[in-house]
Amino acid sequence: MTVIQPRTIFSAVAMMAILLVVPATIIAAEAPAGQIARVNDTAVLRQDLDREMKLVSLKLARQGRPVDAEQLKRYEGQIRDTLINRTLLLQQAQSMGIDVKDSLVAKALDEFKAAFNEEKAYQNTLTGMGFTEEMLKGQIKNGLTIKALIDKEVLQKVSVSDQQVRAFYDGNPNLFRKPEQVKASHILVQVPADADEAKQAEALATIQALKVRIDNGEDFATLAMENSDGPSKTKGGDLGFFSREQMVPPFSEAAFALQPGQTSDVVKTRFGYHLIRVTERQAEQTMAFNDVKEAISARLRQEQEGKKIDAYLEKLKEHADIKRYPL
Repeated sequence: MTVIQPRTIFSAVAMMAILLVVPATIIAAEAPAGQIARVNDTAVLRQDLDREMKLVSLKLARQGRPVDAEQLKRYEGQIRDTLINRTLLLQQAQSMGIDVKDSLVAKALDEFKAAFNEEKAYQNTLTGMGFTEEMLKGQIKNGLTIKALIDKEVLQKVSVSDQQVRAFYDGNPNLFRKPEQVKASHILVQVPADADEAKQAEALATIQALKVRIDNGEDFATLAMENSDGPSKTKGGDLGFFSREQMVPPFSEAAFALQPGQTSDVVKTRFGYHLIRVTERQAEQTMAFNDVKEAISARLRQEQEGKKIDAYLEKLKEHADIKRYPL
């Protein structure tokens, strides 16, 4: 089941923002001042959309995907529909008398604030979001109220049987194949691919000298700790298990040609020169059902939850008066 974390949602409804977006048909009607939509008797305001747009922008920036104003505008329709969906769900929760205790809101707010090292950083984030703390508490309460509604009306009715889990496992064997892997260590003498001939020759001479020392019986791990330029040097060069696709081709080709205990000749990649020692091999295998059944069950449950939430929302819309105004 999806876990809701206040630090990632601000309004405690990011899950709903993902699951509850449906295509909108714009009603060509003159918009009342400041409104972008109306859900029954509740207006959805332009300022709410602008605030949510800012949150999306901040979230994308934190993910390393900053967007400019023109790109962000493409999200307007989706975000407007998310606001409509939230409003409709909140109305339904209120009509059913669902309420969230202030203590739960306070706990969620404390968890959110705990993500910041100091009060100033927290306040700066609120300012960037266009929120006061009271507004944030209101958003959290609304989100928790919607979550309580979804839990009660939808999620409690979702179940995944052992038979469904087994059928998924048996019907999707490719998802559970574990490719051939080797466990290896390496020593890297780093040199840029565009280094001049003198630096290339110096690096090659260094790695060749280390190969001679290994061939003469010196300990590979000790030499790696003392001489490797790779981050794995602190572990004696140990890279753990990896498949062919996880390494650059020259490295993989050399590693998978070795048997446990064997050390490669010098291998050149774009990172520099390597010596590789394989310590274990694992043949291709299929993951056992018992090892993956919990993950399968979680996946199937999540899929069912998404479909049932969409269906529940559509049912609410059948009895709702929703107007969308041009953006």
